[in-house]
Amino acid sequence: MIRDGLVKRINMSEKNKRLTARVGYEPHFSWSYLLPKYWGIWLGIFVLLIFAFIPFRLRDNLAAKLGLVIAKYAKKPRHKARVNLQYCFPQWSAEQREKVIDDMFITVTQVMLGIGEIAVRSKAHLQRRSVFFGIEHIQKAKEQGYNIILMVPHGWAIDASGIILHTHGMPMTSMYNPHRNPLVDWLWTITRERFGGKMHARQNGIKPFLNMVRKGDMGYYLPDEDYGAQASEFVDFFATYKATLPGLNKMAKLAKAVVIPMFPRYNAKAGRYEMEIHPAMELSEEPKQSARSMNAEIESFVSPAPEQYVWILRLLKTRKDGKDIYQ
Repeated sequence: MIRDGLVKRINMSEKNKRLTARVGYEPHFSWSYLLPKYWGIWLGIFVLLIFAFIPFRLRDNLAAKLGLVIAKYAKKPRHKARVNLQYCFPQWSAEQREKVIDDMFITVTQVMLGIGEIAVRSKAHLQRRSVFFGIEHIQKAKEQGYNIILMVPHGWAIDASGIILHTHGMPMTSMYNPHRNPLVDWLWTITRERFGGKMHARQNGIKPFLNMVRKGDMGYYLPDEDYGAQASEFVDFFATYKATLPGLNKMAKLAKAVVIPMFPRYNAKAGRYEMEIHPAMELSEEPKQSARSMNAEIESFVSPAPEQYVWILRLLKTRKDGKDIYQ
């Protein structure tokens, strides 16, 4: 009986995964989300909504303690982060790498417990909880009549920063990988779009994204996932190399846009979301050089605050010798 129940849950998970991964998928509300199988998710949402109105200092202190507990038991994510840091920062001591990983888990827990705040609090509240460094680079590009693609590496505060930008009248469009659970995917999509903008499921292709950039929405482009050797160029990334997508210059041309790098951080000491924005990139027509320029921007953002970066991704999964370094 237990086995039958487990098989049923696995089959349901695979069914949900196929649903959110199909071409043409758009997140939507369904009355089926009120069925008992989703009650655990609704309970989690209720808890996050309570956290939305708890003083952030109290919430962040709780998250810091919880984050260290999670760091202790999250064996697989910790292993991936450790491998990434060993390759990217071989000069660091083992103790230094472990400290960064612990700090990373604290950061992600603080951000995750703050999701309710981002989802329901007012524009004015979110603006008080955030600051931009270099916003003039976006303003200058807009004044000059350019469309804009923001190149945003995977920081833990990446979704919060996009939503906060919306509160300043800067709606954005982005591509994303839908969550396998359709309720979670629908809830997080309406949160991301609550002040404007549009999310596009990645399986629906890049055209909807570029079309919206051409119409004036800012593109929110995540540059640092590994999509394999065939689509990528091998270029330097910190102390190692990485399979990096080289097509940012082509995207910019098609969208008639400039590319502006931005990195989001959650600064618990200051109690605010911080968005660091750099001047528009000068992109080369040569693929390797264009890809390297993108990685150089990521390095400049991440090096001062490595705990803010999502090191648990398989950032280096494609190696020249075909080896799986995460095994």
